[in-house]
Amino acid sequence: MRSILRAVDHLNAALAVLVGALLATTFAAVFYQVLVRFVLTSLGVNISAPWTEELARYCLIWMVFLGAAIGCRRAQLIALEFVVRSLPARIGIPVRYATIALSIAFFALLVHVGLPFVELGRTETSPVMNIRKSIVYWAMPVGASLMILNSLALVLESLVERRDIRFAADDVAEA
Repeated sequence: MRSILRAVDHLNAALAVLVGALLATTFAAVFYQVLVRFVLTSLGVNISAPWTEELARYCLIWMVFLGAAIGCRRAQLIALEFVVRSLPARIGIPVRYATIALSIAFFALLVHVGLPFVELGRTETSPVMNIRKSIVYWAMPVGASLMILNSLALVLESLVERRDIRFAADDVAEA
């Protein structure tokens, strides 16, 4: 079981690097767009860079889904933690597991809804960069699948290490 958890954590480390690269790409594209649109225009140089908006948008979409997957593993998605934490353990722990189960069901729905978009995207291309939209649409089913994997890893780790899952985010912060 611990080897599975280590494999998931190694995958998440690689995803974190990828999310960082996507963030850097987004920053560079937006910076270039601002430079072209405002700085160079004020100097009398008119250059168009419409690809920057598309690139930044597509990187942001992938960043959100991959970053949310990492957040699932660390129990760091937005939640009303104070409610579950304030309940007695015999009530709060099952409530936390129930919320994770509901989240997994929602992530499975995202996979189910996302796959037809991928199929649709095989016939569409982006207006400026002329790339297949399926590349962008894959973000939802891939990200949601990783969210399921990471949610299950969080549950597995809590069960194996006999930790109170209500405080899983605190355990990550201390490590």
